[in-house]
Amino acid sequence: MTQLEIRDMTAADTDAAVAMLQSGGWNERRSYLEALLANPCCRQLVGFHEGRLAATGMATFDGPVGWVGTIFVDPAMRSRGFGREITDAVCALIDGAGCTTQALIASEYGKPLYDTMGFRVDAWYQIMEALPSDAAPVPPPGTSLRPMRREDIDQVGRLDFRATGEDRRGILGRLYESGWLLEANDELHGFLIQVMPQSAALIAPDPQDAACLLDLLRHLGKGRTKTVRAAVVKGNDPAQRYLERLGWSATFTVPRMLRGEPIPWEPALIWSLLGFAFG
Repeated sequence: MTQLEIRDMTAADTDAAVAMLQSGGWNERRSYLEALLANPCCRQLVGFHEGRLAATGMATFDGPVGWVGTIFVDPAMRSRGFGREITDAVCALIDGAGCTTQALIASEYGKPLYDTMGFRVDAWYQIMEALPSDAAPVPPPGTSLRPMRREDIDQVGRLDFRATGEDRRGILGRLYESGWLLEANDELHGFLIQVMPQSAALIAPDPQDAACLLDLLRHLGKGRTKTVRAAVVKGNDPAQRYLERLGWSATFTVPRMLRGEPIPWEPALIWSLLGFAFG
């Protein structure tokens, strides 16, 4: 039986959503929520029970893939089925957008629910952490770093599609002002785009180029976050050992789960995540 009144989140819901997320141990998410409310590739939902905010959820549309994210239930109102209700509502939005695959990154609390909903583990991400750094990154010989421009999104999208199998030009294009490119002779070697300070959509085919962009992530995190995060697919042992030699520490793993069609991707090109809500 439906117990939640579910609707689109508005700016007027931000204060209550930020407070609820913090009550469950999440970091401050005001700028995150505000950025995504303005992004047409995302639909944020809120669920109310007896007039009180009880749950949040978000759908992100990346061409054939839709991501389920920011699923959160007020700690005082858990074990009532609200997580299932808000997740079903997000999945319905993804289906309605014509996506053939639903994807998510599960917490230890959410995974049992997603198992019952027919999601399957596709891969595990090994999360690596490092401290922010004062040192500016040094690009590999022959390459240079520069801020991303709006007109770069098509070439960024092509490299991102190769890595992820998703068309993320919509969401990434709205975040271009936080982006950086590593290039040589106008050829893209990798990129970094952020929505939160501790991680980034960070794609690079060459590990040396990835290391430069990860150094940039650490530099950008100075004064904004306590640690920054890299992410490599578990089983990519050479990448993990490479990062450990660079001073990164393996911390925890999270499952990437899918429902629907498999996604053709090249996970070895992925070195950090835009966020757990987006992959």
